[in-house]
Amino acid sequence: MAKKLKTQKSKSVKYKAVIFDFDDTLVESRELKWAQHKVVAKKFYNIDLSDEDLKKHWGKPLSELVRILYKDSDTVENMREVLFSTRQDFMKTVYPEAPTVVSKILDSGIEIGVLSAATNYFIVDDLTRMGFPVERFISVQGDEDTLKHKPHGDVFIPMFDKLATKGIDKKYIVYVGDSLDDLEASLSAGIDFIAITTGLYSREEFLKAGAKVVLSDIREVLDII
Repeated sequence: MAKKLKTQKSKSVKYKAVIFDFDDTLVESRELKWAQHKVVAKKFYNIDLSDEDLKKHWGKPLSELVRILYKDSDTVENMREVLFSTRQDFMKTVYPEAPTVVSKILDSGIEIGVLSAATNYFIVDDLTRMGFPVERFISVQGDEDTLKHKPHGDVFIPMFDKLATKGIDKKYIVYVGDSLDDLEASLSAGIDFIAITTGLYSREEFLKAGAKVVLSDIREVLDII
């Protein structure tokens, strides 16, 4: 990251809301989705994608991602539809312990939200299919629900607005995510961050970027909040 991140404040209050990233935080998706993009790029647009291509742009909002990966070979709407047409062959898989962790957090009286750069409809569909209690979430926010995207801190504004209806201030909110963009967005928004090393980034990379809490397993979130 080009700009220097602000120092994250230490945790001194009990959280009233936990916002989770989706891909590679609650569900395992990167390997499957990278394979899907490679198939779609080659089959429909005769483009050979490498892991480096995907890593460079992974985490961008879906419309931007397909435009870049498929080199503007069609309209964004058509490229998204082609990608969606192959979804059933590359379904994301749940981290087995994740629904239980989320349910325990909800049972303790803490609000839960999900914020992702994926498409809202498919986030909700996957969460429901995998056994998450989506009906108890305060919000599920996808790429089409905000004009700002990670690593910009304003990506959280729609979620903050929902949590404000419950009287929850930013100082009582923590975001859990697997990427450096997740970390930067959290720090820019002024909320705490819990890093989890189930994505592309290591503990060392998170610590170097300014993360104060780095976990290797989502179950450990219960010990932090």
